[in-house]
Amino acid sequence: AEGFERHSHPTPMVSLDNVTTAEDVRDWIDGLDRFLQSDAPRRYCLEPKIDGMGLELLYEEGRLVRGLTRGDGTQGEDITLNARTIRAIPLRLKGEAVPPFLAVRGEVYVRKADFVAFNDAAREADERTFANPRNFAAGSLRQLDSSIPASRPLRYFAYAVGNEGGPPYPSQEALLEAFRAAGLPTIPETRFADDADAVIAAYEALSAAREDLPYELDGVVVKVDDVDLQRRLGMRSRSPRWAVAWKFPAQRATTVVRDVDWNVGRTGAVTPRAILEPTPLAGVTVSHATLHNIDELGRLGLRIGDPVEIERAGDVIPKVIRVLEDARTGDEVPIEVPTACPVCNTPLERDPERVVMRCSNFACGAQVHARLVHFASKHALDIRGLGEKQVRQLLDAELVRDAADLFKLELDDLAALERWGRKSAENLRAQLEMAKTRSLDRVLVGLGIREVGERGARILARAFGSLDAIAAADTDQLVELHEVGEAMAEAVVAWFGESHNREMLARLVAAGLEPEPLEAIQGGAFDGLTVVLTGKLEAISRKEAQGLVEKAGGRPASSVSKKTQLVVAGPGAGSKLKKAQELGIEVIDEAEFLRRVGR
Repeated sequence: AEGFERHSHPTPMVSLDNVTTAEDVRDWIDGLDRFLQSDAPRRYCLEPKIDGMGLELLYEEGRLVRGLTRGDGTQGEDITLNARTIRAIPLRLKGEAVPPFLAVRGEVYVRKADFVAFNDAAREADERTFANPRNFAAGSLRQLDSSIPASRPLRYFAYAVGNEGGPPYPSQEALLEAFRAAGLPTIPETRFADDADAVIAAYEALSAAREDLPYELDGVVVKVDDVDLQRRLGMRSRSPRWAVAWKFPAQRATTVVRDVDWNVGRTGAVTPRAILEPTPLAGVTVSHATLHNIDELGRLGLRIGDPVEIERAGDVIPKVIRVLEDARTGDEVPIEVPTACPVCNTPLERDPERVVMRCSNFACGAQVHARLVHFASKHALDIRGLGEKQVRQLLDAELVRDAADLFKLELDDLAALERWGRKSAENLRAQLEMAKTRSLDRVLVGLGIREVGERGARILARAFGSLDAIAAADTDQLVELHEVGEAMAEAVVAWFGESHNREMLARLVAAGLEPEPLEAIQGGAFDGLTVVLTGKLEAISRKEAQGLVEKAGGRPASSVSKKTQLVVAGPGAGSKLKKAQELGIEVIDEAEFLRRVGR
């Protein structure tokens, strides 16, 4: 939900640098020795990195006065009412040794068993399920109705403080002891180590135990235990020098491919998906895995009945990594690649230059459903309350056949649908009214033009200013735009050239669709500049930074060339930074970038 007030954190909530190998950790510790000019023994704290949502709790005289999300690191959303519903969070701290002001930082999470039980119950009730525990925690906390998080099995672990001047305790171990004494829960599996070998051994032990722990972990945070040393080590440009996050490798499991089905997307692309023997992996039960395209089937040599290894990296859809050929029984069956659409039976077409097969029938039921879901999605017209299930109901009831029909829906027709009622119908009608004036770029995303994503839509919206102007543009005019290539230009011209698309657009306009134009920004900090972002950004995400460049009149680019005027370099910047220096291009860090855009 939107609408939460924003407040500043007492000190910024910064990100940590990542390490991925034992050698990286040894290098980090060697770097501490060089910075301190001492190789004297020092203690390290290893905290399991809980896969949840960060939450800062502000206590005054021991009383909880505010709960803030991480936000952009400088300001967070005030979700105090929701934080108060989490039973693990004390409304008043225990003991007399609590400082007058304490900014407690920690993680809201859900246990694996609770997550599975919640999803099972939601599935039984035909309600929304969540992809992973982290999304569950974040989605629960960002609700304007505090009864929703109150009804969910959310928990909390505290692990740091955000007080100005640093922790009011001599060590991380003392801090955690003080938290527990005050009634704040801490992570039971936290460990301590006295040298690099012990740090590595503790990490390996936690990695080996992660499957048996009741909550999801995605790594280990390694901290210098001594707070005085933390202060001496201080900060790099945007991350503390005294701590790193050591991520776990992607989790894998073995299972069996029971079948392969074929999905039809909104553009007609027909792609294979493996149906698996249900297998627990990374906190969820996996029963499907992506196979991408028919070329991937050939690369894997996959057959139905094959034993396979699957991976779930970054909490995305699992994928098949390899076939375990040595474990084959001989009963495996070759996969039959369809020649006709599995939904409407239209003969499939395949572009010789692409690996995707397509159904050319614009009226194919699967394509219509996918287009409507996409039109209503968050990054398009953001019509809340109109998801896959609701779209399916509207199609089954023959109330809609394309996006324009959504704006003609009647309250009585909606209220008559199963599990809707008058209130749900009124809510959807209100959402549809708001959607009529979404920005032009979001409308372009919603139209689902092939090759046009969020960034391409913003470029087109700023350059042309209206749907009519974009519809009238030819490929030569389009490719003149920065970052618009021939493929996108041809796709735009082809989309607006289709009679059924033009007819639908006319009906959308007749129904009241008036996209808000995006004006070309002039006079901003980066007016007319091509800006490349490289290295790690810590205060904001890469996507947020690209948006700030655009708002300041600049053009984000992915590679450094003679046309580049500015490079924003964070920690870990490599070849792009080097090339910028060789070309004499101005280079700034993230802090200067944020200053220039007024953040």
